[in-house]
Amino acid sequence: MNDDKPDSLSISNEGRMYLRATRYISLTAAALLFLSWISVSSCQRASDTIGSEESPANLQHVLSLVDSLQVAGQTLMYIRIYADYPSYEPVGAPGEGIACVDDAGRLMEVLEIEILQFERLDMIPIARGITRFLLHLQRGDGLWYNFIFADGTINTAHRNSAAGFGWWAARGLRGLAAAYSIFKQSDTTLADTILARFRLSESHLNANLAYYPGMKLTAHGLRAGWLPNEAPDQSSEFLLALAKMHHVSPLNYSNEIRILANGILTCQYQNPEAVIDGMLFCWNNVWHNWGNLQALAILEAYAIDQDSTYLNAVERWADHFLTWTAGQGHFWEITATTAGDVTTVEFPQIAYGLGSSYKGISRLAAITQKPAHETLAEQFIGWFNGNNRANQVMYDSTTGRCYDGIDSPDVINRNSGAESTIEALLALQFASLPRQFP
Repeated sequence: MNDDKPDSLSISNEGRMYLRATRYISLTAAALLFLSWISVSSCQRASDTIGSEESPANLQHVLSLVDSLQVAGQTLMYIRIYADYPSYEPVGAPGEGIACVDDAGRLMEVLEIEILQFERLDMIPIARGITRFLLHLQRGDGLWYNFIFADGTINTAHRNSAAGFGWWAARGLRGLAAAYSIFKQSDTTLADTILARFRLSESHLNANLAYYPGMKLTAHGLRAGWLPNEAPDQSSEFLLALAKMHHVSPLNYSNEIRILANGILTCQYQNPEAVIDGMLFCWNNVWHNWGNLQALAILEAYAIDQDSTYLNAVERWADHFLTWTAGQGHFWEITATTAGDVTTVEFPQIAYGLGSSYKGISRLAAITQKPAHETLAEQFIGWFNGNNRANQVMYDSTTGRCYDGIDSPDVINRNSGAESTIEALLALQFASLPRQFP
């Protein structure tokens, strides 16, 4: 890893100020409001900031799920996992815990944009508490747990919380990158801690990337032998974390980003005669709606080294595969056999799925300026406003809730947990940003 890259984020130094900050804490059926005074220096803004323009994201519901606990003398803040219709009070997650890195990491990205792009400085105490939560769930060897119990102990036994370097590690790193972006000027001590903890990931990533450019012969052809967990979808999450830190910190991850992007490209389906031409597999021979962030990740690599191979691959994805799926009303899962047969599953459809596709096509439209790409982006963001198989508005702008999913054309899951709400807010924020953020 090369540490001599100059910082690429433009900073606006607004001096020292005292701010009254509010945060909403959900404790069973009651909401507590507390005030804290914080000292903030050198508040940072992206170079093409929107300024005082109002955020499109309503944080009312997501903040109602935020709570806190004391661990080793520190206040950790977290977001409850589930909230059920009709009361939308947080509900338990038996066997898991009260909160997880999966949600907290992505919430940090919501807070990053609110704080840096829309000047929501009242969100800083929440961002600080969520950062402490993430640091608590990372082990000293760079592996991550996922769930935490109400007494502050970590769930080390659940299969989706065992210490590892997979999904929750990638989302934890995304959250730390966002946290570093927030605090690198206003709290250098915390920022230094974040940077050091982020770098614990390097040995684990390098253990995979060391196999580059070795290929593996699979039933579906030659594929990269260096992707983390042999998973292009997880690899995309890691790439996004590295890309954020590459942009906002002194660290230079251009080589690692290039290697990950090249690996993801080996998992693209290429057959001009097939309806799924250009599809970017998520795992083995399967594409799934949730977390299909490969296109966005590839475009992050394109933004760094301008390799036209990356842009061409994402255009192929958009012009063929994504156009076809949009015309069919979207899918939950697609499987391709070695014989060329394609099977599809339509439901459920969730914010994490449509939002992921939207980010890829929206970024592509910003690059190409092609009307077809812009129209396709509008179709995907329109899913939240009722342009979907159920003809139902999925995101309620008056409450900030996003329903957990569409189970069939006639059935809506009207619960509104952390993931669906956060993913809806991220999509809406993404739609408002004039370029890659930060």
